[in-house]
Amino acid sequence: KQWYQRRVRGQMVNCHQGTMDSYLEEIITRSVSKTADEQARAEIHAKAEKINEIAYDIESRRDRLQSEDIVAALVYSFLLPEVEKETLREEVKKEQRRHILAAHSVIHGQSAEIERERSSSSGTGPES
Repeated sequence: KQWYQRRVRGQMVNCHQGTMDSYLEEIITRSVSKTADEQARAEIHAKAEKINEIAYDIESRRDRLQSEDIVAALVYSFLLPEVEKETLREEVKKEQRRHILAAHSVIHGQSAEIERERSSSSGTGPES
């Protein structure tokens, strides 16, 4: 009987120990994750501040001509590709229109030819 009670007690202790281990592991994992997240945010914030300081420093040293050059470069890099895209779209539309007109003329030519054949075989066309 004592042997059985010790065995049950040992199993209960093992079960509780396993539960405690899992609980502590979860707490530690959450703490590490939270600490890593906070540290990453702090590092990102510090880098963002440094970048802002550098940008403000560059901005303060730049003269009007340099500012205009930057604006011109931005406009050039955005507008010219957009103009090229629009030109290409127009060329594609023209090419499609040309093919559609060719298809229409073939279809209408064939239908007119079929109509003439039908009229001449029935004898009621404009040729009779």
